[in-house]
Amino acid sequence: MSEETRRSSEDPDLFTWLSGRSLTASVFFSGSLCGTSDVGDDGAQGHLHLLRRGPLRLHSKGEAVRHIEQPSLILFSKPRGHRLEAEGQAASKQESEPANKRGSEPVRGSGGESGSEPGSELVCARLSYNGPEAEFLMLGLPDPLIVPLDALAGLGPVLERLFDEAFTPGFGQRAAVDLILELLIVMLLRHCIARGLVERGLLAGLADPKLARSLAAMHADPAAELNIEALAGIAGMSRSNFAAAFKQRVGASPGDYLTALRLELAKQLLLRGRPLKAVAPATGYQSATALARAFQRRFGCAPRAWLTRQRAED
Repeated sequence: MSEETRRSSEDPDLFTWLSGRSLTASVFFSGSLCGTSDVGDDGAQGHLHLLRRGPLRLHSKGEAVRHIEQPSLILFSKPRGHRLEAEGQAASKQESEPANKRGSEPVRGSGGESGSEPGSELVCARLSYNGPEAEFLMLGLPDPLIVPLDALAGLGPVLERLFDEAFTPGFGQRAAVDLILELLIVMLLRHCIARGLVERGLLAGLADPKLARSLAAMHADPAAELNIEALAGIAGMSRSNFAAAFKQRVGASPGDYLTALRLELAKQLLLRGRPLKAVAPATGYQSATALARAFQRRFGCAPRAWLTRQRAED
């Protein structure tokens, strides 16, 4: 990795939108799994599992069983049912309570201190994505993404603190674990950018120092007048080279990406109660009519119809 790429991936301006907690984690299990646990259908947009010790079998639909032998991070960036199974366990299995029935406190397994009980010691969390960039953060990641913990350079102290909090009851335990998990995910995204683990999508674009500047500009102010000439100038590239590189890395043209970003922002503003006529200029549209037309083309319904449906589902 070049020095320029390394600096780009560490530029704090690239992750300013994460300061609004656009990606949140909620722990639902911490302990020793002595059987199987089916995960899914709990309303989460993704799941994160941290295997402190194992071994573990991972079952996911349509794929061969994965045998995970070392402490690892397992990320499902999209809603997808899967099963975790502790290897080498007796026939009497500990079945975890269905995720959608678990209470607000972390579900404890039978384990206490690491190594004190048989089974696979885990911390598991649901992920939720909020904000206009939510649709883009996880695009292109392997699903699932499995990374040995010892390969996550620089994350040792965060992981150690996370496991200490997860397995030691105390005041504010749940809040502390959730916040540390969110920090861990941000650092994981950095790791993916720096190591080039993502071939397409937002993170792949951020791995390119020139494209990263244009992406940062779009996310910082989606309503700004950012035509392809302006974005190419920000990237320090010719118009044609910028357009081709952006499409190859991100998987969409600059114009389509900016439109998608603006419309995701429009959805968030509508959910907050902003009227359509106020949402239009805030998202770069000259009128409510122009926004409504773009919204209809992308989502197949008018903004008000979409908002009514969302409120009914909630």
